[in-house]
Amino acid sequence: MKKTRITLVILSSFSTLLAAQEASSGSEEALLQQQLDNLRQQLIQQNQQLHRLQNRLSASQPQSTAQDMAGRVSGERRTPAPSRSTEDLLIEQHNVFDRKFSLDFGLSYAYYDRKQLLLKGLVVYDAIFLGKIDTDRIRSHQWTADLTGRYTINDRWQAELRVPYVYRYMDYTVTDDGASQNDKPVKIFDSLSDGSIGDISAAVYYRVLTETNSRPDLVWNFRVTAPTGRDPFGIPNTPNDNTNLDVPTELATGTGLWGLSTGFSAVKTVDPAILFASVDYTHYLKDSFDDISVAAGNQPGEVQLGDSFGYGLGMAFALSERLSLSLNFNQSFNREAKQAFEGESLSEVQGSSGNSATMGMGVTWAIDDRLSMVVNWAAGLTQDAPDYVVGVRFPYRF
Repeated sequence: MKKTRITLVILSSFSTLLAAQEASSGSEEALLQQQLDNLRQQLIQQNQQLHRLQNRLSASQPQSTAQDMAGRVSGERRTPAPSRSTEDLLIEQHNVFDRKFSLDFGLSYAYYDRKQLLLKGLVVYDAIFLGKIDTDRIRSHQWTADLTGRYTINDRWQAELRVPYVYRYMDYTVTDDGASQNDKPVKIFDSLSDGSIGDISAAVYYRVLTETNSRPDLVWNFRVTAPTGRDPFGIPNTPNDNTNLDVPTELATGTGLWGLSTGFSAVKTVDPAILFASVDYTHYLKDSFDDISVAAGNQPGEVQLGDSFGYGLGMAFALSERLSLSLNFNQSFNREAKQAFEGESLSEVQGSSGNSATMGMGVTWAIDDRLSMVVNWAAGLTQDAPDYVVGVRFPYRF
């Protein structure tokens, strides 16, 4: 009996111990389950926060960046992507929509050298000239400093404002054989310099297409040029009594007329080069002036410059991340201008049409992440084009 009691006590203690262990095990399992549920809830909250941050980042970046990220997955992203230096250089021929605001300061120098041989006499037997020979030479130096601001509204639209300052220096030389002494021709010199603000222009750009593997980046532009510079009409000349040398009293720094321009520019990446092309058309509005003649006295009338059509072709090579080289060809055709004195109808000005073509190259150096330097050089290929043009620009991106 005593043994039975001892056995019952032992069994009761063992049962109590097992019950306590089961209760402890159940409590630990519940605690682990609660911790797992908490971690799962935290993971869900972190994923939701990650999606919110990604949406905010996509909304704050240009749409083109998101398209480029999607293009990397779909295989439609252009290859290779332009380097910083190449993008700065393409601003000259195209547009870049990756910065909210940019400020561009430029300085250029253009040189013209024109010679004209004047024969005043009689040609005998198609070989012997009897009379007076004058040689005219006009050398023109033109410096242009401009400040250009570009504001990117979104990944499709961009606005631009350009304010130029023009300084010109003209050097006139006449070799007058008729005024010679001791059989030596006399050279008569005169010069004139003048500077003033040029024609201010404003433009808008719209990206029609973004570049893919099968199509180029296409941008449409529209520009309005205001006649803020000194117009060339009605400026009197100061003639020289001994020669046919006539020197104006001041120099023009603008066209004097409102101009409307439109065109397209395209860029396509073809490894390892980037090709670009552009076309543009300019129309000038007719306007009236108090004087349109170089003769003494006011002679009022109307003037309308001829429309112009131009195109450009070129390519750029990224030599490194911060250095690039470009080659370009540009040509423009100008129709003849029209003018009419008061009370008359417009008539074409003979010889006022033009054909200007240049071949040039450019080098871009990205100084840092915001500032770059673009150096351009171009040589004239036609008589209406400048002999050469040298320019430097400093685009700064905010």
